[in-house]
Amino acid sequence: MGSSAAGFAIGGGVAEVKVFDGRVCRLGEGPHYDERTGWVVWIDILGSRVIWRDLAGAEVGESPTDGHIGAAVPRRDGGLVLCLPAGPVLADPDGSLRPLGTYADAKVAAGVRTPASAPAMRSNDAKADPAGRLWLGTMAYDQTPGAGALYRLDPGTDAPSLVLSDVTISNGLGWSPDSATMYYIDTPTRRIDAFAFDVDAGELGERSMFATIDGDDGAFPDGLCVDADGGVWVALWNGSAVRRYTPDGRLDRVVALPTPFVTSCAFAGEEFATLVITTAAGSRAADGNAGLTYSYEPGDVVGRPVDRYAG
Repeated sequence: MGSSAAGFAIGGGVAEVKVFDGRVCRLGEGPHYDERTGWVVWIDILGSRVIWRDLAGAEVGESPTDGHIGAAVPRRDGGLVLCLPAGPVLADPDGSLRPLGTYADAKVAAGVRTPASAPAMRSNDAKADPAGRLWLGTMAYDQTPGAGALYRLDPGTDAPSLVLSDVTISNGLGWSPDSATMYYIDTPTRRIDAFAFDVDAGELGERSMFATIDGDDGAFPDGLCVDADGGVWVALWNGSAVRRYTPDGRLDRVVALPTPFVTSCAFAGEEFATLVITTAAGSRAADGNAGLTYSYEPGDVVGRPVDRYAG
C-alpha cells in the first residue's frame, strides 16, 4: 500500500487524508452513512457488491448483488433500494428482494422507442430527495453519447418514470439545505448543473450551470454531496481530488487523493464531520492506492443526514 495522506491546496493549512477501508473496489461508488446502524455503506459497481463497516472498523461486511449495482440507497423503513442494470429492486431488511419496473418499461411509458441496436445499459448514481423520492440514472457500458437518462421513482409506485433523456453518464446528485436546488452531473459535459427544484411536486425547473471543470488535466466530475452550509463536494474522476464549491459556485478547496479515479463522497459519523471518499481501481493494478476508500476531516464544516427513499 502506498501513501495514505495528502493535502488540500486551497482553503489554508494541510489536512490529512487517511485510508478508511482497505478493501479494493473495481469501481467504488455511492457512499452514505446510516446513523441508525452506525455503518458507512458503499458499493463496488463492477464487483457487484454492497460493502459496509462502522467508523471504527469493528463491524465489517459485504453482500453480493445479482448484477452490476449502480447505487444502494437507504429506505425509511429499513432496507435498501438496489439499482441494478435493468432497474430498481427493493431489498427488505429480512433480505428478500422485490424487483420493480424496468428502465425499458419507463421508456415505453414515456413513448420513447429503444432500437434493437441500442447499447447495453446499467444503473449509475442514485439518491433520494428530501421528500423521499428516488432519483436514479443510467449510462451505456460503452458510454454511447446520449444513451443514458435520469429517472424518478415515487414512493408506492411500481416503476420509475423518465425525467431527462439524452444523458451520457448520469452521475452526481444532491440537494441544497433548503431543498430549492437539485445539483446534477452528466459527467462528459464537465459541468455541475443546478435545477430549480419543487420539493412538494418533485419537479425540475430552470437549469443553469453551477460550476465547470476545465478539463485541461483530463479530470471529469463524478459523484457529489452537499454539506450543512450548502457547499457542494465533487469527486473528480481522473483528477485525484475532491473539490468543494461554495453555494455561489466558487471553488473553496481541493482535497488531494493519492490515486486518480476518485468517484464519490459523503459525510459520516454522529456529527457528520468525516468525509468518506470512494475510488476505483480500474486498470491500475500496480497502484496500491487505487480502489481504496478514504476519509478526510474538514474541521470547519459538517454534513447532513442522508435522505431515504420512502417506499
